[in-house]
Amino acid sequence: MFNTANRNLNLLVDTLLDISRESGFSTEDIIKHAKIDLNKPIQEIDIPRIIDNVYNYIKDEALMVKLGQRVDVTYFGSFGFALMSCSSFSEAIKLINRYQLLLGTGINLNVLSDSHNSQYTLRVSISILNNLQKKLLTELIISQSIYLLRIITNNDKLKFTISFQHEGINNKELYESILKSNVKFNQLHNEISVPIDLSKEKLVSANSAVHIIYEEQCERLLRDLNKVENFSAATRRILLQAGDDLPDIKEVAFKLHMSESTLRRRLKEESSSYRIICDEVRDVLAKKYLTSTNLTISDIAMLLNYSEAASFRRAFIRWNKVTPNDYRHSNS
Repeated sequence: MFNTANRNLNLLVDTLLDISRESGFSTEDIIKHAKIDLNKPIQEIDIPRIIDNVYNYIKDEALMVKLGQRVDVTYFGSFGFALMSCSSFSEAIKLINRYQLLLGTGINLNVLSDSHNSQYTLRVSISILNNLQKKLLTELIISQSIYLLRIITNNDKLKFTISFQHEGINNKELYESILKSNVKFNQLHNEISVPIDLSKEKLVSANSAVHIIYEEQCERLLRDLNKVENFSAATRRILLQAGDDLPDIKEVAFKLHMSESTLRRRLKEESSSYRIICDEVRDVLAKKYLTSTNLTISDIAMLLNYSEAASFRRAFIRWNKVTPNDYRHSNS
């Protein structure tokens, strides 16, 4: 889930323990309940489980929101320092779009601009883990993003509108008091709406020389991340990370540092194709929705970019030799 490249996951857990102590729980109790071994480096695979266990133990609804407001920029390693040294908000957006794979497998950040409504939108989606872990990690990422935006602009009075897909109307005032922004629940997306005037904000820590150094480090980390897989696996990973919003082959090729034609050729050499991998990913996501949500077949078809539910049904039967409804019932 979390990419450990150049990141201090132990710092995240230490901060989580600090918040737990402030709520009246002993460190020993939390460590025991969450099965944390502080004598070893925390691994990325441990983070969702630890967060889930601590949350269920201390019963603090705003735990992740609080955690996101306390994680120092050093936690993000080279990516964090590259972001801090950007000369402009538009440069920071480009950095996020290019190096978001460094934030972790399964996390997708999409920056949208809307000049008509005078705002930017940072949309967050997580394509793996169970529903509770998705909720907790989404809250953490959104809280961290707000914290970082205020840090790089040196403006703690920036106001945002924050939308969460999950329920939580009873927590509205609590979340708003921590995030100092308007918070909405039961929305279509998990996202932060940012006033477009933010693009005019001066980034106080801008440093072009430092930025070049850390961006080069990010580039090297990204290359290392991609070269450990064959091209089919790398393409599949990027598509799974994107979740419901599957990118086209041109965008995937860009993230893999190659042209579209080169990617097509490499996939063909591996006896695969972009279309085949897209179908594999849609099949994985469809099964997840069928077994872990109450979404209708039409809703799932729409999420997977099918124009009609009938087209999705035919595709699912082709993949699995069973209808979506029969699959849901046999796996419920």
